[in-house]
Amino acid sequence: MRLVLSIGLFVGLAFLAGCATLSKSPCQTGDWQQIGFGDGASGADSSRFADHQKACSEHGITVDRAQSMQGYNRGLRQYCTPAKAAEVGLDGRSYRNVCQGEEGISFQRVYIAAKQVHEVDQEIQSIQNEIEQITKKIADPATSQKEREKLARDLNWLNFDLNREYRARSQEERELRNIQAQEEARLARL
Repeated sequence: MRLVLSIGLFVGLAFLAGCATLSKSPCQTGDWQQIGFGDGASGADSSRFADHQKACSEHGITVDRAQSMQGYNRGLRQYCTPAKAAEVGLDGRSYRNVCQGEEGISFQRVYIAAKQVHEVDQEIQSIQNEIEQITKKIADPATSQKEREKLARDLNWLNFDLNREYRARSQEERELRNIQAQEEARLARL
């Protein structure tokens, strides 16, 4: 069990680091179903297998494609859900179009709605950063009174923009919840 957890952790860390290869040890002791499952559950596309195959071939080790793909398909079933689509979109992560059929349609709809919430969050963060910078300039004793007045006007506009973005976020979040609920109900009926 410890070996399976170690391999799963290694695959997960390699994926997060952008590294598409396995070292010799996971290639030798690889539970290909578990490695494939990890790839599918993380939303990696099926070309990930070719990366593993290439890495292991450098160590003279053959990868069990059937086992890997069986695990990969199980992992996709865990990944291709409306809840995961919302998580991936809200985090601003990329979706590699790995979900097929009705699950793929649902994933895409929820992911797009969640990505819109993420984009509003990015805009809110940008405005908050600007507000912070202007506030520091206003507080700086070296800032002239004329500049402070201009900065105060800018700050008012930024606060107006920030409130508008908060309202937009609430609307986008409601839309996301509605789409996610619709898609979960639709998939449950299939």
